[in-house]
Amino acid sequence: MIKIGFVYFDDIHIIPHFVGLVAELYNDPECEVDILTPDIEQAYLYMMLNRLNVPNSVVKKLPTYWYKRIAYKFQKRKKPSNQYIFKKHRKKFLDYDILVFNVFNHTHLRRKDRNKPKFVFLMHGAGDRDYPFTPEYRPFIEKFDLITTAGPKINDLFARMGKFEHTKFETCGYQKFDIIKKIQKNKKKLFNNNKPIVLYNPHFKPHLSSYFKFGDQILEYFYQNPEYNLIFAPHMNLFSPNIKGSQNPESIKQKYFEAPNIIIDFGSEKSVDMTYTLNADVYLGDVSSQVYEFLLQKPKPVIFINAHDFNWHNDIHFQNWHLGKVIKNLEDLPELLLKRNIWQKEFEEKQKKAIAYTFDIQKEKNAAKRAAEAIKKLAKNNDK
Repeated sequence: MIKIGFVYFDDIHIIPHFVGLVAELYNDPECEVDILTPDIEQAYLYMMLNRLNVPNSVVKKLPTYWYKRIAYKFQKRKKPSNQYIFKKHRKKFLDYDILVFNVFNHTHLRRKDRNKPKFVFLMHGAGDRDYPFTPEYRPFIEKFDLITTAGPKINDLFARMGKFEHTKFETCGYQKFDIIKKIQKNKKKLFNNNKPIVLYNPHFKPHLSSYFKFGDQILEYFYQNPEYNLIFAPHMNLFSPNIKGSQNPESIKQKYFEAPNIIIDFGSEKSVDMTYTLNADVYLGDVSSQVYEFLLQKPKPVIFINAHDFNWHNDIHFQNWHLGKVIKNLEDLPELLLKRNIWQKEFEEKQKKAIAYTFDIQKEKNAAKRAAEAIKKLAKNNDK
């Protein structure tokens, strides 16, 4: 029996990237699966497991001391630090054959050797940011025994870093897409009209995001132009109370919440299950990988905002900006929206090729099955 633990300490946007694999391994008689998580509310996780016919009992909440729970309430902290959780429950973590991670918090857990547990990283995102493809990330990557990737683009970016002696890479596709197919049925219309829907999806990091410079102007533009519907669904860290320096939701004027043509979503289920990217007609953003989710089903108009005057044309970490129009201010936005069906034609083939290069999608075997096979192979090789 292969004992596998999924380390889940993050927010709900991570769940679609691993829950399909949990279901796949749970139904494998050779595997025993747990999800290791802080002792906090996990309603969305339980809902997703229920949809995949996986019992809630796979979720193992890691308790903390009572006095720390009281302290967290006064500090308005949602959960303990990763370092504390790994230290307090180190013995439990090290009892697994495989530990599966979705973010780089594995360095807080020290193994006696590389044989048990094996560390697996489920790479998510489209690979357009420099994270984790620069030299400073190499020590983090080298501590993983297996990294699953979405497709050729990410493989090429890792290859540019040189050889890794102990880290294996397996192309498995993009698990989130498989999950969305199962849960997107019977979705209701987002607006009570048939007007074009624009999705504004800014990043949360100030040095990359367009929101800090143009966010208020964008909301006001669509408030004044109700011939368009707007979904304002930023990266959930932009307004997350758990992120230092995040924005206060109360900074958004109430009139935008009340406008019939505007949806504002700081991090609900719809913001992570591709409801918005699949239903929008135009994507407006900066550096988020969600643009690839927007383009998954078919080519559509994309507008990027270069709020920081990046010299992006030959930068490998701005590959997505070649898939649509790039503007430095909002003066060009009205005309681009009006003529979107004309200029979009020049980007259709580029968008199709970008999706194929980014995601290795196989009809005969989904991403969860491919990742499960890679993990089982890693475990069995370790037994030899």
